[in-house]
Amino acid sequence: EGLISDAADIFNLQKGDIEALERFGEKSAQNIVSEILERKKINLPRFIYSLGILHVGEETARALAREFKIKSGTVKVVDILEYFRKLTPDDLQNIPDIGPVVAKSIYDWFKDAGHVRFLEKLNKSGLEILVEKPKSENGKLNGLSFVLTGSLESMSRDQAKEKIRQLGGEASETVSKKTSYVVAGSEPGSKADKAVKLGVKIIGEKEFLNLLSK
Repeated sequence: EGLISDAADIFNLQKGDIEALERFGEKSAQNIVSEILERKKINLPRFIYSLGILHVGEETARALAREFKIKSGTVKVVDILEYFRKLTPDDLQNIPDIGPVVAKSIYDWFKDAGHVRFLEKLNKSGLEILVEKPKSENGKLNGLSFVLTGSLESMSRDQAKEKIRQLGGEASETVSKKTSYVVAGSEPGSKADKAVKLGVKIIGEKEFLNLLSK
């Protein structure tokens, strides 16, 4: 119906706009507007991931969010824009798990005039970005980076990643020379092969659980 032209317009929809549409009543319109208002606050990793930057998945979005040097709190979309527009491809490559191709993709995305206008539009719509409290530097896995491959018996991979993060470590999708451990479950994939080539230590589930419980 022409009410939205991009994702930013969603946040400006009014009850009357939706109520006038076919098959929408007052209650359904109010429910939609309420849902939209609740989503005007979004955490930084999810926001970065939602931008759809080529090669930037959930783990890379988390890595980028960790580089945003600010204490926990709420920031505006333009603050995110200004921060990332200052980073060079070399700066981005210094972030764990970000290589030349991904760095160029991120750099180009934030330099694109259309993307800048989109972020400025999101900013005007009142979107707020939540920056999480920095991790404790005393976490037992602080400074360690893990890559998971294969299936674990004691927990899902998502649960394992969350435990790693809770203890101050990093959970990555890509094996590199900076990776501390590759955790190999049953039927490990090509990540284990790459770890062998790079000389990265491979541990099994039992050893991984020992690290979590030490």
